[in-house]
Amino acid sequence: MAEPTAPLTEAELDAIRQLDTPTISNALELVDGLRPWTDGFTRPEIVCRFPEFKTVVGYAVTVEIAAAVPGRKSVPRDQYWESIVAQPSPRMIVIHDRDQTPIGSFWGEVNGSIARGLGAVGVVTDGTVRDLDEVREMGFQFLSKEVSVSHAYVHAEALGTTVEIAGMKVSPGDLIAADKHGAIQIPLEVAKDLPRLAALMGKYEAPMIKAAQSPGATPDTLRAAAAEQAEIRKNQAAY
Repeated sequence: MAEPTAPLTEAELDAIRQLDTPTISNALELVDGLRPWTDGFTRPEIVCRFPEFKTVVGYAVTVEIAAAVPGRKSVPRDQYWESIVAQPSPRMIVIHDRDQTPIGSFWGEVNGSIARGLGAVGVVTDGTVRDLDEVREMGFQFLSKEVSVSHAYVHAEALGTTVEIAGMKVSPGDLIAADKHGAIQIPLEVAKDLPRLAALMGKYEAPMIKAAQSPGATPDTLRAAAAEQAEIRKNQAAY
């Protein structure tokens, strides 16, 4: 099967990898009407398990799982594998756990190895993960709500749906960035322009940071920095 065409080039993706997720979030706020500033990112209950890793970026592969009850109808494993390679590379697996209280981990050394072998860079889930040492060693990123011991009766129940992971709504093919702060969905229509937007935000923030870090900072010097910021913002054509 031919590799799906990616919306962004490798160079464009790599430029996004140089940004952390708070910088990405701030940059997206410069696009008027893009989305509310409360949407598009995971809430604090989703924890990055390998905070030492740099930002990873991938196109979403969505899955819904359950683990608490045996014998429920599951999606064949090879269909799950096919759903991964149906998205462009690099891939980010985004998994919603249907159990009211997550108990069984879909994610460990085996499924981490499979996903990595099929071009995925990490997983974002409101369920659980395990085998942390082995997965860290392979360089595959985990963001999860919990860590657990067992896989229990874990199985995939749905593929290719729109899921919501702790406030971040994700559809197949969405661009997701993740790091030690959490995960964020990047609208494809502005993804290529994200580095420029981040640079604009950095220019806006610079006067206040400089004033605050200068010896003898006072409310007056901060007010002067705020006025400089206002002038920068007035002259910025963000998007």
